[in-house]
Amino acid sequence: MRTSRIALVTVALALSTVEAFALPGIFQHATTMNVSPDIPAAQGKVKFSKTNDGNIAIKLSVKYLADPQKLQPPAAIYAVWVRKDKDSTAQNIGALKVEKNREGTLKSVTPLHSFQLFITAEANGQVQEPTGSQLLWIDYNFD
Repeated sequence: MRTSRIALVTVALALSTVEAFALPGIFQHATTMNVSPDIPAAQGKVKFSKTNDGNIAIKLSVKYLADPQKLQPPAAIYAVWVRKDKDSTAQNIGALKVEKNREGTLKSVTPLHSFQLFITAEANGQVQEPTGSQLLWIDYNFD
């Protein structure tokens, strides 16, 4: 009886490994973003992938992010930005909508293959350059 249980567990593990290799999209790794000490409870994760036309797709998700109006100073929205490097002009790629459960997502695409992705709290969604400090950030380089 004991031998058959061990054999059954061994077969199950072997099959789960085959599934993992056969279905890599399910097991995509999300990269954790750096978090400012101003919002220590916040968490951000990003998945990057190359699109068919050579751009980089960005799938951003956040948790435990406070309503921007409750920040000091208060803000209206969270803006998501990309820039080639710290000396380049940042591009606003969208407003991150945070739901009542303090979670939010944003999907976007950039032609950049090496960039900084960061989130700031801003007074409005039409802002052309970041005015707030970086709350969450990550550097990305597609080789």
